[in-house]
Amino acid sequence: MNIKAVKILLLSLLLALPLSGCGESKQDDAEVQKQFDEFIKNDFISDMENDYLSLHILLEHPENFGVDPKEVKIQIGETFSEENAAQDRKEVAETIEAFKAFDRDLLTEEQKDTYDCYAYMLDIAEDASDEKFDYMGSVFNTMSGDHTQLPTLFADIVMRNEEDVKNVITLLKNVKPYMDGNLAYTKKQAELGMTSISIDEVINRCQEIVDAGMGGSTLASMKKHVDEMDLNSDAKTNYKKQMEEAYQSSFLPAYQNVIDTMTELKKAENHTSGLANMKNGKEFYEILFRRATGSDDTIQEIKKRLENTEQNALQKAQEILVGNFEVYQTYAENKTRTGYKEYKAILGYLENQYKKDFPDIGKLTYNIQPLPADLSTGGVMAYFNIPAIDGTTPKEIRVNNTAKSDIDTIDTFTTVAHEGIPGHMYQIQYAYNNIKNPWRLACANFSGYTEGYATYVELYSLNYIDADEEIRELSETMSVYEHAVIALIDIGIHYEGWSVEDLEKFCNEKGLDGSQAQAIYDQICYNPTSFLSYYVGYQEIIDLKAEAQEALGDKFTDLGFHTALLESGQAPFSVVERHINAYVDANK
Repeated sequence: MNIKAVKILLLSLLLALPLSGCGESKQDDAEVQKQFDEFIKNDFISDMENDYLSLHILLEHPENFGVDPKEVKIQIGETFSEENAAQDRKEVAETIEAFKAFDRDLLTEEQKDTYDCYAYMLDIAEDASDEKFDYMGSVFNTMSGDHTQLPTLFADIVMRNEEDVKNVITLLKNVKPYMDGNLAYTKKQAELGMTSISIDEVINRCQEIVDAGMGGSTLASMKKHVDEMDLNSDAKTNYKKQMEEAYQSSFLPAYQNVIDTMTELKKAENHTSGLANMKNGKEFYEILFRRATGSDDTIQEIKKRLENTEQNALQKAQEILVGNFEVYQTYAENKTRTGYKEYKAILGYLENQYKKDFPDIGKLTYNIQPLPADLSTGGVMAYFNIPAIDGTTPKEIRVNNTAKSDIDTIDTFTTVAHEGIPGHMYQIQYAYNNIKNPWRLACANFSGYTEGYATYVELYSLNYIDADEEIRELSETMSVYEHAVIALIDIGIHYEGWSVEDLEKFCNEKGLDGSQAQAIYDQICYNPTSFLSYYVGYQEIIDLKAEAQEALGDKFTDLGFHTALLESGQAPFSVVERHINAYVDANK
C-alpha cells in the first residue's frame, strides 16, 4: 500500500462514516460497504500513480482502472531519507486512524478478506515505521538486493509501444541517481555501525556487470526488444543508440560506484552475525518474520511445528532407507531421470495433468526461456515474471539451468512446476480469473502464501513423475526435511543469536555436513527471512491440509482443498484458513 496519496480521502471518509455499528440499517450497511470499496479503490490508484514500475508491469490500460499515467514520475523508486521517513510515520498514523473508522462487521464476506489483508499490512507498516528501525534494512542483500535485481528487471522489461521505449531510456538514466541514494543510505548505516553486508559477494556480482560492459546481456536484451517492435528502421536505430548512451553513462557507472563504496566500507564495522546480535535486531526480525510468512503465530510456535516436521521427515526417510538402501543410492546420486529434454515439454505435460487435482483455468499461453550466463545468480533457480492484470501477452518463465543434460532431472521438473503449472503462473492466472478487486491482485503482498503455495505444489508435482514410488516419496521427504532445517537455521541465527559454531553443532546433530556451516551461515546471515516465505508458508499449508483431511476423512479431496486454497488469493493465513474451514463445513 502507498500511504501518501490516500491521506486526504481517508480523513474525509472518517468524517463521513457512522460512529457506531450498533443498530445500523441495511441502507447504512450498504453505504459503509460503498465507502470501503472507494477507499480500497483509491489506495490502488495511489499505489499505481506513485510507482512507475508497478504501473507499467501490472496495467496495460491504466485508464480503465482510473489511473492517470501522466501523474506518474518515471523512476525506479524512492530512496530513503530521514525527512521522508518522518513524513511516512505521520501518514501511517493518520491512515490507521482513518482505517479504524470502518466497522468490519458491516462489510460483505469478500470485503472482510480485503479488510483483513489491508489490516495485516498496515499493522506491519506501523511497526516497521518506528524510527529505531530506520537503518536496520539492507538494500544489498546478496539474494534480492537492488544490484541483483536491476539487470534482469531491464532485460525482461516489457515494451508495448514507442512511449514505453522512451520510458525505459528514462529509467536507465535514473539507475545511477537511484543507486547513489542506496549507497548514501548504506554509508549512513556504516557510520552508525549497523551494516550487515556480504561485501565481497556484492563486489563480485557488480564486477561481473562492469566487466561485461556494453556487451552485457541486459543491454542486448533491451535492444532485441526494440528490434522486435513495430517501428521504422530509423526509429529503432535512434532508440537503441539512446539506450547505449544511457547504459554507458548511468547503468555501468552505478555498478562501479557500488564497487568503490563497498571497497571503502571494508574499513568500517560490518556485522557478520545475525540480527539478534544487533541493537533492536530481534524486534526487527519479528517484523520481517511476519511480513515473510503471513502468519499470526509466534516465532516460538512456528519453531515447534518446524521441529515436528523435521523429526517426522527424518524418521520417514530412515524407514525408507532401512527397507530399500538402493533407493537412497539412486536418490543421492541423482540417477532418476524424467526423460524430458525441453522445459516447455515439462510445462505441456503438467498442463495436461493438473486438472484432476486443481480447478481448470482454461488455456494458458506462455514462454519459458533460459537466462544468459551473465544474468544468472546462484540463489535463484528460476523465476516467473508477473503479468499485467489486464494483459494478453504470453506469460514468461526464466530459468538458470541452461545445460541440456540437466533438464531431465527431478529438480528441474519440480522447479518448472513451482514457477509454472500448477505453481506461480497457474496460481496468478487463477487469481486474475476469479478475484475482481484490482487492489487484491496488485497491492496485497503476502509472499508466505504465494511462495508457500508454490513450494507445496512443487512437491505435489512429484505425483506426476513416472518414477518409482519410493524414489518420489524419498525426494519429497528429504525436501521437506531440508525446508524445515533451513527455516530453523534462519530462526537460530537471527532470533536466537547463533554463532557459526552453534550452526556447525546443529548441522552435525542433524547428520548434515558441518564443514559447510560457514557458507550456510553467511547466506542466511546476509539474507534474513529470504527462505521463510517458502518454507514457513509451506508449513502453514500442509498443517491446514492435515486438519482438513482429519475433519473430512473420506470426503476430503485434493481438488476441493486446492480450490479453497486458491480462492483466498494473496492473503495472511488467517484469511486462507477461513476459506479452508468453509470447504470443510460445506463437505462434512
